[in-house]
Amino acid sequence: MDKVIFKFNSITYAIKAKNTAEGLGCKTKIMKNPNPKKGEGCGYSLTVFGNADEIKNAFDTVKLKYTGIEVYK
Repeated sequence: MDKVIFKFNSITYAIKAKNTAEGLGCKTKIMKNPNPKKGEGCGYSLTVFGNADEIKNAFDTVKLKYTGIEVYK
């Protein structure tokens, strides 16, 4: 199981991603980024525990825009 952190511009995208990931049976957690970088908007991240490739493909399929991704195997 991978730990994957996706960064989003807004809470709206983070919530949509959370619902998508939970639909795959993954555990999730939304957090506010304390110091978002330029271009990250309000700066929210979603931590997802599951298969990184499956989650990324699901987000791409529903056209969820994320500003960054970190994968921990």
